[in-house]
Amino acid sequence: MKALVSLGLTVLLVLPSLANYELKPYLFKDYERYIYDYREIFRKERSTGRFEIVIRRTGDSFEVSISGKYREWEGMVSERFKDAEEVAGFVLMKSYFEHYWLIPLTRTLFSKALVKVLRSGKLDLSPGMKRIDEDTVRVVRKCKVGGLEGRMVEILKRKEAVFRICLSPHTSLPTYVFKKSDSGNVYELKLVEYSDLK
Repeated sequence: MKALVSLGLTVLLVLPSLANYELKPYLFKDYERYIYDYREIFRKERSTGRFEIVIRRTGDSFEVSISGKYREWEGMVSERFKDAEEVAGFVLMKSYFEHYWLIPLTRTLFSKALVKVLRSGKLDLSPGMKRIDEDTVRVVRKCKVGGLEGRMVEILKRKEAVFRICLSPHTSLPTYVFKKSDSGNVYELKLVEYSDLK
């Protein structure tokens, strides 16, 4: 599906007809352009950021260009990769060496653990509620981000949301990521614009 979409609020809908979705998280398409807004509360301090990610197939690899601004830092990187796990490793490494503006992506979109789990297909995306342990529940339901439907996976710990991710069949990258740490830090990344038209 070709799309050029400006995205607004994430709307959570109730379940039905999730069975027809073919989700391929982190399996890049020939061309995609994403713009994300980022917000965080880290040690009670609020910060924001914005990121543009462009993915282009070049033969057997993908050229991934990332530009962005976070707090007082900003920058741009571009490199060729064979898959999303390589991108996650690259982003993490760069964030340690003066590319501090990439830190939000290591916490959300390109968290190495998240990319690995989603590419492996081991995340349970069957709709409904499932108890993980005494205090933790996993909920899968429909989400809609500015017209792009998908599945929202939500983890509740003692009835409070600690993790949310929205996956769309129209995009290779998640449209929404939310994480809350045990210490109360909050990280949220939300898609505001998407195109797969060159």
